[in-house]
Amino acid sequence: MKKIPFLLAILLCSSTLCAQPPVKITERPIKNIGNINALIVKPLPGKYDLGKIKICLDQKPVTAVNLPPRRNTAGSPIPTISQDGTIPQVGIVQQGLTSATDKMWNPGDIISVYIGTMTTEFVKSKVRQFAKTWEQFANVKFNFINDFKTANVKVGFLYNGQSWSLVGRDALADPGNYTVNFGWFNDTTHDEEFSRVVIHEFGHVLGFLHEHKSPASTLQWNIDKANQYFYDKNGWTAAQVNTQVISKYTQSSTNFSAYDPLSIMHYMIPQELLLTGVASPLNTNLSATDKLYARIWYPFPPTGINAIGEIRTNDDCDRVAFTVQYNVVPANVVEFTLQLGQTGNKKVTWWKQIGIPKPNNAETYIYVQNHSLIASENKTSVTVQIPITDIDFSKGISFWKAKILGVHTLLNYKWNVLPAIRGGCRITLAWNADSCL
Repeated sequence: MKKIPFLLAILLCSSTLCAQPPVKITERPIKNIGNINALIVKPLPGKYDLGKIKICLDQKPVTAVNLPPRRNTAGSPIPTISQDGTIPQVGIVQQGLTSATDKMWNPGDIISVYIGTMTTEFVKSKVRQFAKTWEQFANVKFNFINDFKTANVKVGFLYNGQSWSLVGRDALADPGNYTVNFGWFNDTTHDEEFSRVVIHEFGHVLGFLHEHKSPASTLQWNIDKANQYFYDKNGWTAAQVNTQVISKYTQSSTNFSAYDPLSIMHYMIPQELLLTGVASPLNTNLSATDKLYARIWYPFPPTGINAIGEIRTNDDCDRVAFTVQYNVVPANVVEFTLQLGQTGNKKVTWWKQIGIPKPNNAETYIYVQNHSLIASENKTSVTVQIPITDIDFSKGISFWKAKILGVHTLLNYKWNVLPAIRGGCRITLAWNADSCL
């Protein structure tokens, strides 16, 4: 099975991987925070002074929760319609989400987010701004609301120099607690720091883990130096350093690809702490791999390619021009237009009809005609929007026309285009020729 980038790997965070439960955060006014300036972290591009870079901690929910199953597909790819109206006979497969963990949200989910009041409006605006970076590459939306109780994700600002987030839908396990914390932001924080930390933590919100702990990581740590460094910096024991930094996630519990030291989900690692492997820089934005696999784990709905062409009913040299457009009408309907057309100066006349198959083996009929003795029946163009629930997409569209003595006749032809049609499509048919004369 093709392996998926580790940054997008999701893991049911066990006690062996998480150092401590999230802190319960009590909101307090900004004036009580103390010396905020002492907590400012300015960007240090190109440097490896990790001592000035605050890092994210792995977390797990206080209580367990049974999560509903994650939908494993965003839909099948849409076949391309050829100019002759046929659909190439290609396999239709689901998009690659079958190995995604249940901790991830569903593609297309709108995740409600509450931002706590114990910071400034400027900081809150920056959290919203950089969190939405993920929306460009993953099919999710963050909806920022003012209701703590109903929000899926709750962002706090306990100014303790620590930032963290629960992983994916683990946030649903702690409805009464904050599920994300930013521990050092203020109004003088640089955009590079907002970008580095907010995108990283909202990566955890989406279910992505720390890249430096990937099973594919090439890092070999100098254990003594790493233990001493993180003891001096954070007061961590050797066991905590192993859990938070050094130990790799198991291959059986994660999905991963080639190790990506440029991932936004990677710690900045100085060469001095390594025996082998390349130091990781200060990553402040999504890497190319981050962007690519965010789409794989959270795919956008499949979209079709607009098509034009001409179909032949094989009756009296009929020629019917078609245009198919995607995402131009409401997603719960398909719009059909039937027209009497012409070739050169020769106009098509009399009665023409198409039948759109319905689930109950019936059809929805659309007809055009002229030369009727009843004036109200004369219409050379008709447009109808049909709910997608009233269409049997597995069957073909039928064609009818007035033949000898004006008899309304079903033609021996079906246009089997509906497997390539989705809600939101507009199909326009112009009957441009109906005889060989």
